Amino acid sequence: MLRDRLPLDGRSYVESVRELERLIRGTPDLSNLADIRAFLSTAPSSLMGERTAEECLAADDTKLRVLIHYVILGASAMADLHPASRAWLRDRKYAQPPWDADGREHGKRRRITYRDRMAAVVSWEPERSVAFTEGLSDVERRWVLAMAIGAGERPDWQDLDLQRFAAYLTMGGASFAADRPLSDAEISEKYEVPEASVAFRRTLDDLDL
Repeated sequence: MLRDRLPLDGRSYVESVRELERLIRGTPDLSNLADIRAFLSTAPSSLMGERTAEECLAADDTKLRVLIHYVILGASAMADLHPASRAWLRDRKYAQPPWDADGREHGKRRRITYRDRMAAVVSWEPERSVAFTEGLSDVERRWVLAMAIGAGERPDWQDLDLQRFAAYLTMGGASFAADRPLSDAEISEKYEVPEASVAFRRTLDDLDL
């Protein structure tokens, strides 16, 4: 089985998907590879990330189709195209990308999202593990890990439940009351979590856990 993987390059990857989506939707069967390749050859390397751009430009038509299907499966904005991309990869015995947990067997893996982007995959089989996507900062990774721990313990929890768990796990329960006079930036630095997560923690009660 072939195991081609698309190297992700952080937030620039998300920006590249927005540009590519128009071309992909124009011909979902990817018969317009020439147009896609032309776009990739003229787009600035910062748009997609140097590693991703280099791999796509060096790929032959078959591998480029695989890479583009991986792009589709990594973009929530193209969720309606995911079933067709999964089927295309499966029919040709290509490995499914690790960030597409929804297409795998239910109950064994779960996606963790951060800022509307897939950030990690929690797996229960064959052993418990957490696989992070590239491009996360240290504080983002800490927050995503806290959510992943919650998902590992309670697979039935919804995203909001996981965020609540992560907020208490990283910033405490009743003890957070003493931090409330501090600014979001100060609390973010103290607990090494994103400022947006601090704002969310402020909305929760200070409980004895």
